[in-house]
Amino acid sequence: MRVTLLLQLGRVFRERGYEGATLAQLAAATGLGKASLYHHFPGGKAEMAEALVREAVADAQRRAFSQLDGNRPPAERLERFIAGFDDYLQHSDGQCLLAVLTLGSGSSEHAARIAAQFEDWQGALARVFEAAGQKRKRAARSAADLLVQLYGAQMLSKLTGDPKYLRQTIKRLGRSLAETA
Repeated sequence: MRVTLLLQLGRVFRERGYEGATLAQLAAATGLGKASLYHHFPGGKAEMAEALVREAVADAQRRAFSQLDGNRPPAERLERFIAGFDDYLQHSDGQCLLAVLTLGSGSSEHAARIAAQFEDWQGALARVFEAAGQKRKRAARSAADLLVQLYGAQMLSKLTGDPKYLRQTIKRLGRSLAETA
């Protein structure tokens, strides 16, 4: 039941952001009354968001960032990462909940945890670029550039309501990273 609740709550947070998601909307999305919602999440909206952050981190790790580990060639790890990131977004209505929750005035509650997670993930990407032969500073820039492209395309697709920007970026990155590594 908790997984279903998190999916339903996640949709509201992705659509409305942290500040825009009201308890009435969250309750309506789950089919529960506010009291029942508080039974599952006594800390209210902040606890719901924290549970969603934990789930989003685990999901992104499982689908995308775990692909960076192992002994496969760097190009294959990067290709698998891009495919996994695409899969993560497809299962998240095309939007990373972590990005949504860092925007707006409600972000301070979760920003430090999300920032630390992204620092770890950026480091994992940099290590793959190093394994592909890039020097440490260049590998760190390549990792940052990759995340900027993925999240920038995601944002542009959201701003315009047109998923083509994200789709094209993922397709292009898949090709160019195979050549780079």
